[in-house]
Amino acid sequence: MYKYFAYGLGIHSNLVLPELLELDTECDITVTVKSSSQGYVEPSQPREYLKVSPQETMVAMKGVGIFHIINGAEVIVTPAPNADQRLMQLCLSGSAMGISLYQRGFSLILHASAVAVDHQVICFLGHSGAGKSSAAAAMLARGHKIVSDDIVPVILESPVKVVPGYPQMKMSPEVATTCGYDLESLIYLHPLLGEYGYRREQDFACKPQQLHSLYVLVDSDELAIEEVRSQGAILELITNSYGICSLQQAFNREQHLSQCVELLRSIPIYKLKRPRSLPLLSEVAKYVEDHVQCQMGNFKRKVARRFTQSGAEVC
Repeated sequence: MYKYFAYGLGIHSNLVLPELLELDTECDITVTVKSSSQGYVEPSQPREYLKVSPQETMVAMKGVGIFHIINGAEVIVTPAPNADQRLMQLCLSGSAMGISLYQRGFSLILHASAVAVDHQVICFLGHSGAGKSSAAAAMLARGHKIVSDDIVPVILESPVKVVPGYPQMKMSPEVATTCGYDLESLIYLHPLLGEYGYRREQDFACKPQQLHSLYVLVDSDELAIEEVRSQGAILELITNSYGICSLQQAFNREQHLSQCVELLRSIPIYKLKRPRSLPLLSEVAKYVEDHVQCQMGNFKRKVARRFTQSGAEVC
């Protein structure tokens, strides 16, 4: 068995999962790919959910296999005849992990790309194709660190934290070239995806990290950041929760709503309005970086003011 670590969990698999961080860990999730295609039925759609419940989900991926996820502890794959193994690996490190996390009790999982800026995490949210990974790629090119791509589990404690995934971020070849990455040093993911993976294990932090802020990507002619409040903020969180449409029966909707409200009590959510222009990616990343550092500075000044008013000495 191959042993990995992702999302705070030990994953043992009989199939190599190159996206995950290889680490000798205790087993939380077992991944088993059957040697036979017996029982596989080709779905009519690229992805078809055969069963969805809080404890058990079955999803068929056309040309890949049927993924049976049980109690967040076991993933069993019935492969399609002549299955595309690379797509199977990507499905296991992506969708199967997201479903497993819901089954393990994570009620709030964001569909986002997360990076660490000065040891605090920011997340880029938006619909598929909105440019989450592109924004993250531009931040990484400025020296910030990978936290998670696509699946971002949130821990509602004080302070609010996110659980890192694995040390790889996907990006299109156009974005990679614009941000100054050498395509030959990246991992070509799959011809159907047409994307590359940027991998950096050296400074990847496995432990939960403090969440600083959320940015919803919005196409605009201007470059601006605006805070979203009240019902608009709640709607953005619900809309940008992972698997919100396909996995409705897998989690408690009332609990999910209450957790969205609780998250917004301590974490701000902003609209990041920007032109969809590759040459401006670096400028957008610098703009976000300045905004985050400004917010951190404001927080420090508020703390200092509070200590001063109470008569405490401030270093």
